[in-house]
Amino acid sequence: MTMLAIAGLLPGHALAGPAEAQRIAQLEQKLAASMALIEKLSARLEKIESTDASRMPAPVPVPVPVPVPVPDAERSVAASLKPDELDADTAAQRVLPRRELGAPLHGFADVGYVRKSKNRDGSPGGFALGNLDIYLTPSLGERGKSIIELVFEYGAHGGGLATDLERLQFGYTFSDALTVWGGRFHTPFGSWNTAFHHGLQIQTAATRPRFVEFEDKGGILPAHAVGMMASGLVPAGAGKLGYDVYVANGNKIVDGTLDFNPDQDDNANKMVGANVRYAFANALEGLTIGAHALVQQVSADDTGGMPGTTSMKMGGAYAALDREDWEIITEYYRFRNSDRSGKTGPHVSWSGFAQVGYTFGNQWTPYVRWEKAALNQSDRYFAAQHSGRSYRRMVTGVRYAVNPQTAFKFEFAHGTEIMTDLMPFTSNEARLQFAIRF
Repeated sequence: MTMLAIAGLLPGHALAGPAEAQRIAQLEQKLAASMALIEKLSARLEKIESTDASRMPAPVPVPVPVPVPVPDAERSVAASLKPDELDADTAAQRVLPRRELGAPLHGFADVGYVRKSKNRDGSPGGFALGNLDIYLTPSLGERGKSIIELVFEYGAHGGGLATDLERLQFGYTFSDALTVWGGRFHTPFGSWNTAFHHGLQIQTAATRPRFVEFEDKGGILPAHAVGMMASGLVPAGAGKLGYDVYVANGNKIVDGTLDFNPDQDDNANKMVGANVRYAFANALEGLTIGAHALVQQVSADDTGGMPGTTSMKMGGAYAALDREDWEIITEYYRFRNSDRSGKTGPHVSWSGFAQVGYTFGNQWTPYVRWEKAALNQSDRYFAAQHSGRSYRRMVTGVRYAVNPQTAFKFEFAHGTEIMTDLMPFTSNEARLQFAIRF
């Protein structure tokens, strides 16, 4: 087409002479050869370009960040969070080291109403504030543990708001078989004092058995101790064998109440004790049986009873069943105390209780508890305490769980106490309690 266009531009082509026609023919030949060369060069250029493209290196991929594995310690923190607690803030915290998560804080509180038919101080009862229990478990590294329990409460006879550091204990875990604790802890005797602390929401009943009450509530046993304790669990057969052994400051009796000697011991003798238990598995899963013992020397002042020093020796056994909807707890304590001041010899006493409860529909739990203490009044240890008298008591009640954090309890108790003049004192008590945890 190019040659035709050029030919069309040459005027007189058809009319030119032979010489001119020959010259034009030569030009057309040269033009055709140039066009052929151009087409040949174009084809070669296309071939070269395609060959070079195939030889180019592959594009370098952009590196994709690989997630850093979360250590087991941090993963355990995330796993401990409930699904409904994983909001935007806590989800971001799951990748932070445990030391940056602060101190987990929990709380317990209770209020209620008490009506008494008879009372030694003449009060008929009324509305009552219970405890505000602040419960912290700060993390101390991979193996460190701590429990801090701070309770705010009003005394039974007024006197303003009292603050008690009920527990301040720090521990180090070597293995499942050994954790060493130091500080103030619940003395590990029986099942009740080990399982239930000052937050009443976690226990079925509205009250504790009277003789295992806390010291400032009329208990006759050292519910708290300041010292050191070793605890652990080891496999044994199909179940597990648990133990607690401890050494702590001995008690003294001041104004009719046990004092745990928080800052120093008042004598050279320490309280030493042990608690050994076996948790069954398989067909008996949920059943725990155990034995406990402690020894100490207790001095009494001259205002709450007979002054002097008593060598206290306690031993006993217990069993607890927590299976399906059943809750059964029974404990036995036997005392063989010796008077080291008046040399009156050994005095034998005992106390015990049994509580049975059954839960219907995950909410209603009726329960009944029988308790009794036969305490020798010739024993200075009991005679020096306001609550160190023999008694028997029957408790019935029902617990209604509004939700896992809230419970209503109604409880009725009928008791008979032997006074110092050996005259029985009978009383009835009705109690309504609202207890929460948060």
